[in-house]
Amino acid sequence: MRPAQWERRGGEYCPITYQMLADRVRHVATGLMQAGVKPGDRIAILMENRPEWAVIDFAILSIGAVTVPLYVSYRPQDIAYVLNDSGASIAITSGGNLLDHLITAAVEAKSVKQLYSLEDGDGELVHSLAELESGESDGERLNRRLGKIERDQLATIVYTSGTTANPKGVMLTHGNILTNLETVPAVLEIVPEDRMLSFLPLAHTLERTGSHFLPYSYGISVAFAERPDTVAKNLVEAEPTIMISVPRMLEVVRSRILAQVAKQSPLHQKLFQAYFSLAGKEKHGYFSGLFFKLLDKLVGEKVRNRFGGKLRALVSGGAPLSVEVGEFFETLKLPVLEGYGLTESAPLLAVNPMSDRRIGSVGPPAMGVEIKIAEDGEIIARGANIMPGYWKNKKATKEVLVDGWFHTGDIGEFDADGYLKITDRKKDIIVNSGGENIAPQRVEGLLVAEPLIEQVVVYGDQRPYLAAMVVPSREACEAWAAERGLPKAKWADLAGSDMLRKHLQSQIQQHLKPLNAFEQIRRIHIHTEPFTVENGLMTPTMKLKRRIIYQQFEELFESLY
Repeated sequence: MRPAQWERRGGEYCPITYQMLADRVRHVATGLMQAGVKPGDRIAILMENRPEWAVIDFAILSIGAVTVPLYVSYRPQDIAYVLNDSGASIAITSGGNLLDHLITAAVEAKSVKQLYSLEDGDGELVHSLAELESGESDGERLNRRLGKIERDQLATIVYTSGTTANPKGVMLTHGNILTNLETVPAVLEIVPEDRMLSFLPLAHTLERTGSHFLPYSYGISVAFAERPDTVAKNLVEAEPTIMISVPRMLEVVRSRILAQVAKQSPLHQKLFQAYFSLAGKEKHGYFSGLFFKLLDKLVGEKVRNRFGGKLRALVSGGAPLSVEVGEFFETLKLPVLEGYGLTESAPLLAVNPMSDRRIGSVGPPAMGVEIKIAEDGEIIARGANIMPGYWKNKKATKEVLVDGWFHTGDIGEFDADGYLKITDRKKDIIVNSGGENIAPQRVEGLLVAEPLIEQVVVYGDQRPYLAAMVVPSREACEAWAAERGLPKAKWADLAGSDMLRKHLQSQIQQHLKPLNAFEQIRRIHIHTEPFTVENGLMTPTMKLKRRIIYQQFEELFESLY
């Protein structure tokens, strides 16, 4: 029997067949119908990436109900907001802290009538999911529900990350999702042996479409990472062939590789540099070709083995990927398919096809999607993948859906071949005191290619010049200090030293040479605490909460002027 899922148990990945998955879906679907769930009822899922996520989601969708995914990083008050706004009648979780948070939130959510947990329930407030699966599956009743589902029927309400305010509920229909899935063959050939690794939050539309709907729709399998901090180990164990990622992860991997190389002997460093130098050449002579094959064994293969050794496509989305990072992985024979989309487009709008990928662009419009650039540079789109609107929010819907076109809020341009390039977020554009418009993501994208820089936020609206808060890479900076023979120091002392600050400033100047004078960064502040989901400075989808960072560190930014 063909495996649908791989779950890590007893120290190894064990298969779950399509038959086993289908049986569980039918039993949970029957249990939900017996619990009184009607078509259109909203059911929330608060759960880590695991096999049961698919079981519950497909059970909900198969009876015409509506899935409301919740991020596991949500605080109880965030959960309560989504439950109340969506009017969810049932919420299902795994257990542990998530169950505690859900119970706390449910007290404030008047619509919630039942809570279910993968763990044993108390029989009163919380029921065990096993209760839903305990009866005989009612195939006839389930088939009647399935037969009535139309493409334009609401399938899910996905709440946006909320970088500036309360999240909005994006309504996506079955047709929105199917339209995205139908474009896959034109982008990447899927073969039965393909396997994916799921580690990004399944509450995020990119991961849910790419590592959830896609594999089951095309009959391939998906393995689940145990936890976010075990992804590196699970990659080696699961040996995926396709993986959905975000630029932040690729930036971190690249920085760590470069930092480790900096700690190695001069010979290893020269071999690494030689590999990248030869990889950039279109043609090799006989001896240089042999040397490159040797270097690929010594350098490239070792890096590819970190991804399991079988990876043939890295799909990157969710934020702009810098050219340097994309080319780094391409050089290592890890093809990067950068795409672009939003939750409101289910999410795909454009993507690089495997056969003709262009680093620095997000590819041509996806099949069935029209994209054009408005007079002010904004990317607008229309197609069968675009949401019908925001849940219970007509005002916000009218702001983004105008005359049938979805206004993305992103700024972009097409190249001569029709490949789309994203230059910035419309609302994030900095206008300096001289009236110049500056795209901060463009500047930041160049700087994260610097191995010594982990994260950076550019500031300067209505100011005479740009400043930046820089989070340095501790590993890379300590390797830099050791290479220069500097005495070992505490990380706080090294990060606060004038020597490191001046060196970072000089590296920043080098990276920003191609830009205009008004896009240069004049002053920086070194900040040792990374921006994370936990400290509220990044969204669950790994985007910087720019406005919140500006507010929280306003005095610090202003001190740079």
